[in-house]
Amino acid sequence: MINIRILFLYSIVIAGTLYAEQIDLRSYASGFDSIPIAVIQFRSLNNAGITTNPPWEIIADDLDFSGRFFVIRTPKSDSALFAGKNIGIFIYGEYTITGNDIEMDCNLYDATAMDLLFGKKYRGQLKFLRDMAHRFTNKIYDMLLGERGPFESEILFVKDKGNTKHLYIMDYDGYNQRKLTSRGKVNVFPAFIDSNTIVWTSFLRGKPDLYTGSISAGSFSIFVYSRYIETSPAASTIHDKIVYASSRAGNLDIYTCNRTGKNKRRLTFNRSIDTSPCWSPNGYHIAFTSDRTGQPQIYVMDADGVNTRRITFNGSYQDSPAWSPRGDKIAYSSLQNGKFDIWTVSPDGTEPAQVTALPGNNEYPTWSPDASHIAFVSTRGGKSNIYCIRPDGTGIKQITRSGNAKMPDWSK
Repeated sequence: MINIRILFLYSIVIAGTLYAEQIDLRSYASGFDSIPIAVIQFRSLNNAGITTNPPWEIIADDLDFSGRFFVIRTPKSDSALFAGKNIGIFIYGEYTITGNDIEMDCNLYDATAMDLLFGKKYRGQLKFLRDMAHRFTNKIYDMLLGERGPFESEILFVKDKGNTKHLYIMDYDGYNQRKLTSRGKVNVFPAFIDSNTIVWTSFLRGKPDLYTGSISAGSFSIFVYSRYIETSPAASTIHDKIVYASSRAGNLDIYTCNRTGKNKRRLTFNRSIDTSPCWSPNGYHIAFTSDRTGQPQIYVMDADGVNTRRITFNGSYQDSPAWSPRGDKIAYSSLQNGKFDIWTVSPDGTEPAQVTALPGNNEYPTWSPDASHIAFVSTRGGKSNIYCIRPDGTGIKQITRSGNAKMPDWSK
């Protein structure tokens, strides 16, 4: 059964930002490759301190993770430090803890004039402090860069414990992990349909079928089933279609259906194994893995199954394509020199580029919703954990540490 997570949290704007101030902030941001910003330790208004996961550290970690900021962490405002580091803006806040609740003001200031540029007040249960901090970072990110950051996103993944495999969900940075499935010994290939609905492959009936579930309601139901293999689902963000692989015609082929499991349509008719499909962000194309030339390679076809073309030619085994939300790249796993690494390629097959060059095998790529990072599974160190990396191969960060995490899918 899927566990229920209820978030009771709301925010109130306490200092509106004028359009002129937003323009000034974006002008400031555009002058740097890495935007200088300071994050100052927040002050308790009733002497009830925060000893673990303080919000100012969460905000600073978010900004650091993005790779778009030069972050200075400091216990207090220091004009000399700001001037020496060319810092024009800083974040500072105050909070009050009462029992299990917190009220927190998060503010962005002009470091020269000390003027308040923007502020938000958050109230809620203390256990949701990380959510509040991530929400504020996303707002600052949008104000400075004109786009939404990934800080409120989540990642689905599989925890492998011997003969059992169950679905879990966590915040993008690895915190707040919780179990979603408890029935069926094997649950694999999870994928978001929307922020609250997921689809996956489960062996609950003893063979692989597709199931859907609600994260908030804790409910699930069988979705696509037959006497055959139904696996590797992926949802389009544009229309109500699911693409998946099925062996109902004798070998694995690519099919689509709507979100109720109806209107099934077979797209591939090759005497080969076609699997691991994913949608382009505009819904017009599908990438998938096929061994029709003797070894698994990545192919792209139109959403109606026509105009199929091969786009990978390096390596002996390519799998797990994942289309960037920007539409310009497809990430995939490539077996070369005896190990798997993450690569990217343009949808027309040009510009193949290696992303990871790490020990162990590196597989199952999935993109952050803003396309700034790729999450993947690595066995470096002998254990299977989820890491994040930027598409240019920089900024690697370990996300899980349990040693049994697999098959991530980042929320849209």
